[in-house]
Order: sequence, then structure tokens, then C-alpha cells
Amino acid sequence: MAEKKESYSEEELNEMIVWFNNHADELPKEMQIGKSAFTPDLKLTVESCIMQAKQCLGNYKMAGAFRLLQQIRAKIEDNK
Repeated sequence: MAEKKESYSEEELNEMIVWFNNHADELPKEMQIGKSAFTPDLKLTVESCIMQAKQCLGNYKMAGAFRLLQQIRAKIEDNK
């Protein structure tokens, strides 16, 4: 039997949404998120990732949007 892979939970997603709402004024216009990920409009990217993460909740194969939100948040927290 294949092991069940875990995805992010609804609580984790809700906490992430609250965090981004509380830090909306701190988001830079653009961001180099990683070596191969750059966004010229970070607020739009965050909004898009949140929408996709809501749609893909529970599907571990489609957790990329949530992982990207985690990377953006970590980068912002590291720069404080």
C-alpha cells in the first residue's frame, strides 16, 4: 500500500493568508524569490498563489503555490 503524502492543511493556509494580510504594506514591489523565481509584481503573485492554494487544498501534488508563499514569507522575515 502506498503511503499517504501530506499536503498543507486548511489551518496552515488560513494562517498564511492572515500573515500576508497583516504584512501587505511590507511587501516590496518585486522580489527575487529564488534562483529561478522572480516576480515583478509581488502583491499580484501572492494573491494568485493564495487563490491557487485554496483551489488545490488537500492535493499534495499541487502544493507548489503554498510552497512559494512559504518561500516569500521566509525571505521577507529574513530581511527584517
